[in-house]
Formats: sequence, C-alpha cells, structure tokens
Amino acid sequence: MRLFYKITAYLTVLLGIVHTAFTPVFYNKLSSDALWFAGTGLALVYLGLANIFAEKVAKIWMLNTSIVANVLGSLFIILLVIILGFAPQSVVALLFFVGMTLGSILLRVRA
Repeated sequence: MRLFYKITAYLTVLLGIVHTAFTPVFYNKLSSDALWFAGTGLALVYLGLANIFAEKVAKIWMLNTSIVANVLGSLFIILLVIILGFAPQSVVALLFFVGMTLGSILLRVRA
C-alpha cells in the first residue's frame, strides 16, 4: 500500500504540472480565469509534494496534515465531478485523491 501511496502522490504532482502547463492552451490572455486554472494545477503539485514528504518523513503530525488536506481535496474533486459530470480528467483526479487519502490513512494507522 505504501508503494500505491507513493505512486498516487507522484502522479498528482505530474497531473498538476500538466494542468498548469496547459493554461496557455486554454486561455489566450492573462485573466482571472487563467490564473485560477493555473492555481488549481499548482495546488495539485503542492498537495502531491505534501504527500511525498509525509510518506518520507512518516511523522504523525505530517501524516495527520496530509490526511486533512487529502480529505478536503477529495471533497473538492467530488464536487467538481458532480458539476462537470464524469469528464475524464476529473475522474482521474478523483482516483488520485482517493488513492492518496487511503494511502495516508493506512500509513497513519501503521505509524
């Protein structure tokens, strides 16, 4: 399960990088919508990195922090899936978030 947790965390970082990199593709000019889109990608990067650090350090406080962040992120992605429908990118993000949430909880239980 620890390997699964690592993989989902790294994939979330990659998803965030790709999401941010696609900002100029979807937005022709700098606007508030473009910044929100890029910011969402950066949030994915930060959340993935937080999980990578939590897995490496395996301190209780860090695992607790990652669990809270993962649960909040999962709730956000669930709302996104409800609003956007089952768009492939939102379902993939949901799978990553659920994987990170389960991985962080199981790692915390073992710590």
